[in-house]
Amino acid sequence: MKSQLADWNTFYTEGKSYHKTAQGSVKRPEVFTPGIIQNLAAMSIEKYFMAIFMHRGLLPRNHTMADLIWEAKRLFPIEAELEKILLYMDSLQAICSIEHFKITEPKQSDVPDFIRAVEMVALLAEAECR
Repeated sequence: MKSQLADWNTFYTEGKSYHKTAQGSVKRPEVFTPGIIQNLAAMSIEKYFMAIFMHRGLLPRNHTMADLIWEAKRLFPIEAELEKILLYMDSLQAICSIEHFKITEPKQSDVPDFIRAVEMVALLAEAECR
């Protein structure tokens, strides 16, 4: 195992903070749209994955949900449900290319899946970083 990269714990703490905000946002739909909740969930997921990778002394090649899943699958098994949700989240926002820029507003019915994905990645991070 490579040595840990500095600040992995900062990413873990930030993941927990975004996680808490995403969970609380569900109770305030008048303020938090499904798109905002998706972005909070995505930030939490990215921070948790970064904590995992950095704890192992690694950095991912990119930060899309598809890339994070690809990198994580090289280290440990990923549940099919989690992969499906993260790839769906990726499909809603193609923001890496100016030529193919696209943002699709998620539906309210997507929100429980976003929260479930955060909780699943949080469990992976907790197991890795405790």
